[in-house]
Amino acid sequence: MKNFLLVIALSFISVNTAFSQAGISVTPGRLYYRTGKGNSVSQFVKITNPTEKELEIGTSFSDWEYEESGKNQILDANTLETSCSDWIQILPSSFLVIKPGETKQVEIILKVPQDANTEIPVHTSMIFFTQLNPGKTTDKNGASIQVTVRMGVKIYHSFQQENESVIEFVDFLSYADDDNNKVLELKIENQSKIWADGTIKWELFNNSTGKKTILKESEFYTLPDNIRSLKQVLPSDLPKGDYTVSAILTYGEKDVIKIAELEFSL
Repeated sequence: MKNFLLVIALSFISVNTAFSQAGISVTPGRLYYRTGKGNSVSQFVKITNPTEKELEIGTSFSDWEYEESGKNQILDANTLETSCSDWIQILPSSFLVIKPGETKQVEIILKVPQDANTEIPVHTSMIFFTQLNPGKTTDKNGASIQVTVRMGVKIYHSFQQENESVIEFVDFLSYADDDNNKVLELKIENQSKIWADGTIKWELFNNSTGKKTILKESEFYTLPDNIRSLKQVLPSDLPKGDYTVSAILTYGEKDVIKIAELEFSL
């Protein structure tokens, strides 16, 4: 008898994602709503079946928030005071059947209650689209595997129409971690009342030789009052010496640029 495994693939998406044996593709991965109390706004997501079998798709809601590292923490719906899970309706239905190669459009309606708390600047939710009839495949050892795919679409709501985001530097330091790797850590804070995302470009300059090293770019997403910790492990073959690292922060719709610098020695 062959061994049997059940694998659940969980994804938070920003682009189309396809699975060869089982899966769904959902786009976009984020929906942003800006409206006042008592108003309804509709947006749409497209769900595609890239497989060769008919898929049954169910929907559910969860709350979520960012950890300081930027990872998502998923919680039961209506757990957080920032939740807008109860504000959302899915049309034409919360259950879908999608034929092989077919794409269906789903309407996501967000209706803000008259008694919504305007002191909370951003409300959020997560809509999960889950494959209810698992696909089958085998691993390299011949074990039978059933794969169920669940795709998450993040919902953001703001009462304000303008996207005046403000990101500030909180701390910048270097240290050796438990494995004796040299680590750079930059902490930033979203000090605005709107979501904000951006990138950090890292430029390392050897003060002795004049050599510049470009490190891997970091991407971040934040909500109001979030502090985000962005870490960069330095290459193990860097020569000893005195260094200056520049962290070039770019964020917001207007591509605001800020630079923080740190001097350290190896």
